[in-house]
Amino acid sequence: MRPLGIRLSSRRAQHLVFLAHVWACAPFLVFWMLDMHIRAVIGPEAVAILRPVIGLTLVYLAVRTVIAWRDPDWLPWQYVFPPVDVALVSAILFLSHRGPMSNITLLFFLPMIQASGSLNVRWAAAVGFMVVIGTAVSTFGANEIVPADLPRSTRELLQQDPLNVTFRIYFLIVLSSLMAYQSLIAAGLKEKLGVAADRNRIAMDMHDGVQGHLIALSSQLELMARVAPKDGVRAAELAEEGRESARQAADELRFLVQRLRAPALEDGFVPALRQYAHNLCERHGLRLDFQVVGKEVPLEPEVENALFRIAQESITNVVKHAGAAQVTVSVAFQGMSAELVVQDDGQGFGVVREGVGLIGIRERAARAGGAAEVTSSPGGGTRVKASFT
Repeated sequence: MRPLGIRLSSRRAQHLVFLAHVWACAPFLVFWMLDMHIRAVIGPEAVAILRPVIGLTLVYLAVRTVIAWRDPDWLPWQYVFPPVDVALVSAILFLSHRGPMSNITLLFFLPMIQASGSLNVRWAAAVGFMVVIGTAVSTFGANEIVPADLPRSTRELLQQDPLNVTFRIYFLIVLSSLMAYQSLIAAGLKEKLGVAADRNRIAMDMHDGVQGHLIALSSQLELMARVAPKDGVRAAELAEEGRESARQAADELRFLVQRLRAPALEDGFVPALRQYAHNLCERHGLRLDFQVVGKEVPLEPEVENALFRIAQESITNVVKHAGAAQVTVSVAFQGMSAELVVQDDGQGFGVVREGVGLIGIRERAARAGGAAEVTSSPGGGTRVKASFT
């Protein structure tokens, strides 16, 4: 199964993967502080100041990891954290020996990379500009703080010639520009892939649902035309079946249109499903109890489609076979998991009959990375449960 909570394309996964790489660098920062040669270069006063700074940095990473795991909707991490990271790296570089060629400057690449992940060219360029400013400010006056008694090699490392220092800052500018350009390319590619995925999904939805209802309607009308002169009762039955096929096609089209609209204009997947279930149950005289447990979270389109089709098949089975008076539809969210339960108070059955509908429910759930089960008992109704974790 494919867990919903660790999709590589999700915002939460991107943040956690980024932080995993940052944590991989953290031990070297600690070793850097413990290295006797580095401590001699930066001096005891700088060491005393840097200890709490690095400790606070590790606490900051721990808190940020917890936030990333919870992934609150209100926090746009790719816009909030890069300036903080630039400030932290600049502070550590400034409080140490301020060497323009120090390996500490390599940490500036991290906020630049996470800013480029926002797919916002202006923001990526802005963070690159922050890095250039942070490098210049934190390394200002490096020559003035070099102790006179340091070895020549150390002095040469800290007092780099202007050409090398200029190239280091110039390289950061070039890298910022390149990342901004890559952000532009990635944003365009993401948009194209999203459009293609939407087209494929719409085509499948139309093929699986609306097209089937329209084909059934066409067959019913053709049959009705043949039997009408001979059997008026049968023609009336066919007309009612045709009306039902047309209504189901209209309901599905309404559902698809509602899901295609901009999220800012709609309440989400659950209200669309609620409206569809209400329309279907109302036409067949069923009482509907629609329940939502937990806070709704964004789901993959494949999961939404599976949930809709499973609910549709389950309610249709109730209408055709259960002889029920009430249907309960429950959608529960816990973290990044989703669960659908359709329960009726109908006649039920003792042995689960593996018809096409029940097999289709399990197959749909499995294709979307979930699992479905059907339980029933004579006189105790039927329960369909689909889980995606």
